[in-house]
Amino acid sequence: MGKITDLLDAINVANENTEELYEIFRMVTDFDYPVIRFNIYSGSGMIRQRVNKKGEDFEKVSELSYPPFDCVTGYERANVPYQPMFYACSFPTDYNDENTPPPRVVSLQETSSFFRDKVASGIERSTVSRWEVVKDLELVALPFLADYTMACKDIKTIKDDWNEAVKTNTLNQNGLELVEYMAREIGKTFASNVEYFKIANFVNYLLNVNEKTKAVDGIIYPSVPAAGSGFNMAIKPSVVDEKIMFVGASLSHLLKKGEQSYLHVVNKSISVEDGHITYQDNVMSDEEKKMYNSYAEGLEMRN
Repeated sequence: MGKITDLLDAINVANENTEELYEIFRMVTDFDYPVIRFNIYSGSGMIRQRVNKKGEDFEKVSELSYPPFDCVTGYERANVPYQPMFYACSFPTDYNDENTPPPRVVSLQETSSFFRDKVASGIERSTVSRWEVVKDLELVALPFLADYTMACKDIKTIKDDWNEAVKTNTLNQNGLELVEYMAREIGKTFASNVEYFKIANFVNYLLNVNEKTKAVDGIIYPSVPAAGSGFNMAIKPSVVDEKIMFVGASLSHLLKKGEQSYLHVVNKSISVEDGHITYQDNVMSDEEKKMYNSYAEGLEMRN
């Protein structure tokens, strides 16, 4: 490992010394950052998932979009505090493959600690919203270097392309070391949000400071909880307002007994007027009722 790695490893994230971190970023000139461009084209779909608060439903489109700017947020994988981003799951090219979980499951893995808990039981309500890209998105990506055990086809392709580019091009070595360090960092799972200090600030640097990349719309990266079987995007709020359109939403019940689970769609949106959503209940078939009741027996509603 080189000097950049040593300096980044020495950063004490608990101190949250942003200036110390950005001094390391500035050791590489802006146009020497070797990053990947990734386009999501008009007509593409994406989904967001939010766990409902107890006894509450999402009745407005704004409640399903990015958080308000005064929202108290901590560090996340791709945002710093008080800088909300629009997180969404995109559809990999092989998402119809029987071995690839659907985006709805990927989004559950991202947003629901209850779903990830292998011993928890109960019923959790969550709302999935569907969005459509109406103007092409230009995103930045770090090389996919972490160990994604269920990597989808896109990840494998980009990994191969990156390795070939590194072999065949003359790259700034500090820039390469910095980007590859952060590529591994974005693929980690941390116990506390402050441990995302380095990667969250690096994403902020790419999207808002670096002259080579700050005009992009956001960043795309493999889903860590889903082991790379799908993608996440973090998109700038201003871009959402211009390039992404709300399509619809649905409320689901996740019925879970340990590692066994069943996802039932309770209702779907049928109209939107002045930003307010109207839902209509789904009518269950006899078979669906039987399945629901068999899973629901003995379970309590969590929210």
